[in-house]
Amino acid sequence: MSLPVSTLAAPTAAPDQRKPSFRADIQGLRAFAVVVVILDHLFHWPSGGFVGVDVFFVISGFLITSHILKELERTGRLSLSGFYRRRIRRIAPAATLVIVVTVTASAFLLPRGRAVSVAIDGVWAFFFGANWRSMMVGTDYFQLGQLPSPLQHYWSLSVEEQFYFVWPLLAMIVFMGAMRRWRTTTAARVAITVVFTLLVVASFVWAVVETSSNPTAAYFSTFSRAWELGVGSLLAAITLRPWRLPFAFRVALAWLGIVGLLTSIFWIDSSSVFPAPTAALPVLSTAAVIAAGMGSSSARSYDRALWPLTNRVSTYLGGISYSLYLWHFPVIVLLASLVPVDSTRYFVFALVITAITSVLSYHLVEEPVRRSRWLLPKSKSSVSGGSRRGPAVVAASAVAVLLVCAGLGAARLATPEPTPTPPAADVACFGATAAPGAALDCDRPDPLTIDQVVPTLDDLQSDTAGGYACWRPKGGELKTCTYGSTAPNAVRVALVGDSHAAALLPAFLDQAEAHNWSVDTFVGFGCQWRTQEPGSDCDAVEQQTQQRLLDGGYDVVVTTGARWANVDASTEQFTSQWSPVIATGTKVVVVEAVPTVPEATFACISRVGVDLNGCVTDVDEATSPVDAQLAAASASGAAVVDMTDFYCDETECPAVIGSVIVYRDAAGHISGTYMKSMAPYLADRIEAAVG
Repeated sequence: MSLPVSTLAAPTAAPDQRKPSFRADIQGLRAFAVVVVILDHLFHWPSGGFVGVDVFFVISGFLITSHILKELERTGRLSLSGFYRRRIRRIAPAATLVIVVTVTASAFLLPRGRAVSVAIDGVWAFFFGANWRSMMVGTDYFQLGQLPSPLQHYWSLSVEEQFYFVWPLLAMIVFMGAMRRWRTTTAARVAITVVFTLLVVASFVWAVVETSSNPTAAYFSTFSRAWELGVGSLLAAITLRPWRLPFAFRVALAWLGIVGLLTSIFWIDSSSVFPAPTAALPVLSTAAVIAAGMGSSSARSYDRALWPLTNRVSTYLGGISYSLYLWHFPVIVLLASLVPVDSTRYFVFALVITAITSVLSYHLVEEPVRRSRWLLPKSKSSVSGGSRRGPAVVAASAVAVLLVCAGLGAARLATPEPTPTPPAADVACFGATAAPGAALDCDRPDPLTIDQVVPTLDDLQSDTAGGYACWRPKGGELKTCTYGSTAPNAVRVALVGDSHAAALLPAFLDQAEAHNWSVDTFVGFGCQWRTQEPGSDCDAVEQQTQQRLLDGGYDVVVTTGARWANVDASTEQFTSQWSPVIATGTKVVVVEAVPTVPEATFACISRVGVDLNGCVTDVDEATSPVDAQLAAASASGAAVVDMTDFYCDETECPAVIGSVIVYRDAAGHISGTYMKSMAPYLADRIEAAVG
């Protein structure tokens, strides 16, 4: 999965206030976090680079809460308006600039549908709701391999700001309540520590539960991420009074934390149970490094001992880490519309553009705002009051962002897309008729441009041709439908399996009447026709389906799956279901899994001005791993239908065949248009397989 982190620094002190002590080690932690995130997003290495988000959450919780608690102890109260003014000064200018630039660039570089979606993302990001937006639309299973929103990384910034919407108020209530009750700051610190501990434990427990039941929601949810910021906040409460630790112990503790962070980025990967409990390793490791640097009486010696974090390069990168984070993801995503993502120049351009935009953003936007008096009180006596222009400026910024995002989205909607001019669907060399398996002599247009193919990029995701009309969603009940011939002598066919089996349905809809088939569907989310784990989402549904197949008197059962989904499946899991059905006299046909293409293929077909003839995948890559169902078919006596020659030739698998885009995503789901063009060939091979 991939895509997370925010780089919030400590609130900037007003020019007439004393600045907090500089922590080179914390700047180095910021640098470490943003570098591993960029490496993960750009090179997909190291495997756990996304844990940079956890590092930043802890840093942010520590620094912000330290500021809150110090103000409470110093003044006995907390200026909420002052706190939020500082947050706006720190966060809003650079974040708003990146949103506006990204939405504008997307309007010119992306297909209309995606450009409008990015404009909507911009509104969510500006109002710190990007994490909820990601939960709603950013993790669609059927968009696997499609380029993500260039603003998706704002989810972590949204988590932090939602956290800080309530955290200062909570801290103030607890502190002031304890002061009224016991009238000592020591009692107030104890009360704060106890409350913070309870909340951290509660959030962590919730994160564990949510991760096991709904990992996508857990990844983006503020409630299951709050404990990470809370650990930093708890550390701030515990260390509010200086403490002294032996120098050797402090250095050892810091290096223990560094080793924990390095272990995290190489041990954790996308298959890990995340965020809880796995994120505890980077969270506690970060806390260890921060705690080790508290109360240093020999700062120079300590910094030398932690040179990898405290050197000038690391501290500078830490200083600009917020800008680096904001800019890197839009650059990575949008650059794919101009440069092949598997080329060296793509990686070079991405790094260079990210560096340039980040440095300029830091020195021309972040720093000038930090040194300005925007949103600051007019004088020291103005404890809670600020510039009268502050709210107006903020409101004007909000309106500007909304107008830019909405205006560009509306303009893109109003601009008609070029009308594709591919060959008509009823002529030779359209879709699968141009594939090697059709054995026709077809020439591809040279060059082949996006306005010569169907479906359009905007329509690709919805191009299912009715394949999911009778579809069991995740967690749903078994759902069946009947299509095709109603003749008494019709051949009774059952189509069984997951979304890949459902993708075959357009072919059956097209050919059922001609072949006198009466087709019943048993298709649903993630449920291949095999023994399922007890208690899983597919277990009860699979048992019901199996009983229907045993009792239904079907002549033929057709199934298929996905190569990547079969990697861990055993032959026994399939044969235990297939063999009893075959024993009743029903013939089982396994349509070999569709070749799969990588994300680079979808980046290719979306690239501006690309010749689609060059958007191909090596056949060995596309047909790996070997479909596990083939061994099961051999063991159980099921027939196999291989349609690979309708997707690939001897060396490569094109993304476009016969002026039709073949794949809807990188999970092996075929576009409805292409499946309909392949229908007669698939039906003929199924009939040949069953005699």
